[in-house]
Amino acid sequence: MNPTQNQHHIPGALADLSPADILRCAARYLELHGWTQGVYYRVTHDTPFPPACAAGAIGMAAHGRCIFLPHDEKAKPGVRDYTRALDALSDFLDLNGDTGHTDPLDWNDDPRRTAEQVITTLRAAADDYDWTHATEDDLETYADACVWAEKRPTREGFLAWLGAR
Repeated sequence: MNPTQNQHHIPGALADLSPADILRCAARYLELHGWTQGVYYRVTHDTPFPPACAAGAIGMAAHGRCIFLPHDEKAKPGVRDYTRALDALSDFLDLNGDTGHTDPLDWNDDPRRTAEQVITTLRAAADDYDWTHATEDDLETYADACVWAEKRPTREGFLAWLGAR
């Protein structure tokens, strides 16, 4: 998750979070702090990390803190990360959703939805993003690694290889 203390240029890996990274961080946030429906955050007094909906968890991952409107342009620099990750989730739901919801907010708030489904879907959307946005160099390097290991290249193998790097 992005640090909150330094609002200037962030060097290194934290400056280069992909939508997949944000989605995985959001899934982990929900595991640690809880899930809710109907609001971005279920705020109680003295809770810096409240339970969140899927979009709220993406906001926490992108901003590193509770921003009540994570898409608010005044909340820079995390707005771009937030919108890219939310768009990736929306695209994933559009192609793979089982309930007809393509809007992540409506999907999250479906009364039949569970926290486990949301967490699993956030991770699946992250994997899908990594797979569909893989660079040619990454795919070639993975394929070479498979040749050396005498294994057949697969989507799951690529994602595991990418995660291990």
